[in-house]
Amino acid sequence: METSSHPVCARCPRVLGTSCCEVREDEKLATLTLADVERIARHAARSAEIFCEDEWLSELEAQRYEARRPLYEGYFRHQPRRLTLRRKDGACVFLDRARGCTLGPEVRPTACRLYPLELWPDGVWSLQVERHGSVEAARTAPGSCLAVEEASELEPLANALGMTRAQVEALGEQLREEVKRHARDTAPGAGRTDGRRGGGRRSGTSY
Repeated sequence: METSSHPVCARCPRVLGTSCCEVREDEKLATLTLADVERIARHAARSAEIFCEDEWLSELEAQRYEARRPLYEGYFRHQPRRLTLRRKDGACVFLDRARGCTLGPEVRPTACRLYPLELWPDGVWSLQVERHGSVEAARTAPGSCLAVEEASELEPLANALGMTRAQVEALGEQLREEVKRHARDTAPGAGRTDGRRGGGRRSGTSY
């Protein structure tokens, strides 16, 4: 598969020692919508069960998830099940540790394309991870992001990720629409499945 990670994302694991595609045993990866699952299955020519797994939340956890993340409003309307990328050896199944993400940018989950940015309940774009103030400090902190350490404002951060602010906001609207569709397609009797047989603290930085 073609790899098209942006340079800052390619440098992140080399500089910080790990990347956002690698997680601890008690952590999960990006939230997927059915639109993500269908897009990835089509382009990667893989069945969804190869790259997708479930996380079941309590009703209270699901309510809190949506309350903190307005773009996901309605995601858990019919059941508290979160679809997420499958992990293998502590990383996303699509991660090549030498080359980065093996999915092209247009194929990746919308949540991955937005990371580390997230729209918060007050309508402000903010960070999903902490900014530590230096690369040296970030190396010793879990969940660090090199792009966040190198850019202090939204526009430079978006540019480092190959986007403009307008593109970030457009991706946010795309995610909102995909979540609405996810809610419709997971309703009882909708006849849609995920194709299988079987978050973070807000930092003090806002944009």
